Amino acid sequence: MDPVERIQGILDGINARASNDTGAIHINIIKNEFILLNGRIGIPRLPVKEIDPELAAGVLADIARFIPEYLGGRRFISGPVSAAHQHSLQFARRIEGALVDFVHLFRIDLRYGGGADEIIEKGGTDYYPAYHTDRVYFKSRLVPVLKGEASDADFSPVRLVDSTYTDSDQYFHTFAIFDDTSHREATMEIHRRMDMADMFPVSAALYPLVEFDHFTACLNVPDPKPAEIERAARLFEPLFLFIFARYRPLYDRFPREKIETAFPEFIFSTECVEFGEDARVGLRRYFGRYSFFRDDALALKGWWRIDIDE
Repeated sequence: MDPVERIQGILDGINARASNDTGAIHINIIKNEFILLNGRIGIPRLPVKEIDPELAAGVLADIARFIPEYLGGRRFISGPVSAAHQHSLQFARRIEGALVDFVHLFRIDLRYGGGADEIIEKGGTDYYPAYHTDRVYFKSRLVPVLKGEASDADFSPVRLVDSTYTDSDQYFHTFAIFDDTSHREATMEIHRRMDMADMFPVSAALYPLVEFDHFTACLNVPDPKPAEIERAARLFEPLFLFIFARYRPLYDRFPREKIETAFPEFIFSTECVEFGEDARVGLRRYFGRYSFFRDDALALKGWWRIDIDE
């Protein structure tokens, strides 16, 4: 069987009632998310150049035993990826909204990320090391996409900007591909324009729940179970429109009458929208479920634990 078909077959074969067999979700000192597994998996030597789909299929079969809730009902993205993601497995699921749709992207990074229980085989110039590990590094983001035009794995983001910039050697260079640029400043700019720091339980410098990616504002969903993704999409759609209005003319893209019908909680002005107090309470309640815990033991490891109230 073709390895891409095998990977999709693993996803399609996941029992919808299966539960994760995992511990807590963490971020490390470089802000990478990972989830601890109630067991270990083996990661084989991966070619430095790019991932081998046959090897990836075998690894995914092991990972899926521990995180079926994160992987079930998804499509495998098998198209070309950037150099930064050549050793990642990427999966997508589409969620319909009122004025925009969303694609939830879940990406598993298979490169050695430190903290391995045991190095099985050393790496070299051509291969990363093979190792056993008790964790999976991942990214989990809701991406706003054009209404009605998005498939699970092939989509067009609703962009806030059309290009990004990075300062190098005293010159500015424009990049058509976002992965070639640093997105931290763009993320902080989103938060400056939102001016809603009181909504979030943690500084955007530590962990931005709203983050710039794919030329737009995305919502990080650290525990991407199906019910949580649905809840996040309902919350994020009006928040995204609020953000979009701080970058581009809102009513040119989204007719005001449609926004009024879908989101009566907004306070409308000639060119913009604001959240009413009840809507702000709802945002605080959603983001207030997150807390970032760190004791001495976690500090020694350079970790924070992400706790999420149901």
